[in-house]
Amino acid sequence: MFENLPWYSYILLVLAIASYAYRYFKIGKKEYDAPDLTDARFKKASNSDLSEEQRFAIALYTPISEWWGADTNTLTFLNAKEIKPYLEGWWIDTPEGYWGLTEYFMKDGRRWYFDFIYPMVQKEPEEQWGRLMDEKFGDNERAHRFLEFLRTGEVSDTLKQKGILLFDSELELGVAGYDAAILVGQARKAYTAGLISEKDAWKVIHFAKALALQHFSSWEEFGKSFAIGFFLDMKSDYNPHKEQIYHVYKQVMEHPDSPWNTLDWPR
Repeated sequence: MFENLPWYSYILLVLAIASYAYRYFKIGKKEYDAPDLTDARFKKASNSDLSEEQRFAIALYTPISEWWGADTNTLTFLNAKEIKPYLEGWWIDTPEGYWGLTEYFMKDGRRWYFDFIYPMVQKEPEEQWGRLMDEKFGDNERAHRFLEFLRTGEVSDTLKQKGILLFDSELELGVAGYDAAILVGQARKAYTAGLISEKDAWKVIHFAKALALQHFSSWEEFGKSFAIGFFLDMKSDYNPHKEQIYHVYKQVMEHPDSPWNTLDWPR
């Protein structure tokens, strides 16, 4: 069937085959080799002596904790070697670094951004946003990322698509849930790394619990706030990581063994 083709047709045919082979073995293999989404396991240590109140507070970090595969009923979080890159990445691998960031999350956290920007987008004329942002945040990169996600509606559109939010108005839940979760997770990791004492770790975790109870009346409300904050705080470069957390989040909300379904939200 190729006998009567002009000579240059053979070159085009070879190039087409080569292009297909490249796409199949390179691009296709890349997708094939992509990591599977994590399944939540809700592991429990057999020697745990935590009270139900303590386990409730620990559970505020559950979506990310499950992504790591940590126990749901211990103050320790994996081991010092496994969490070292995380501590270094957040610059909290020293007591001074840990307490500096912790005090920030306790006092302001990502609430500082959201609680100003979200009402501004809802109520202020757009032509005023630049001036208001400059007066409040200057050239702060995170602040402008929050503005972009909220201005375009990307945060609500994405979380509705993932089945996490139902209505745009649920953004009013804010991001205190995310701040509380981060405080719990980092306290567990800092304690495991020997940066803080057990007593200090529980002080931070109980503060996070009080923050959550002040703002929310159910795991569902808390979880949505956590998801909003997580989306806003992560750059677009972290989209694969976001997909992992969304996948785990749904399991945390729905699985009967999840702490969010075995521990009652205090009334």
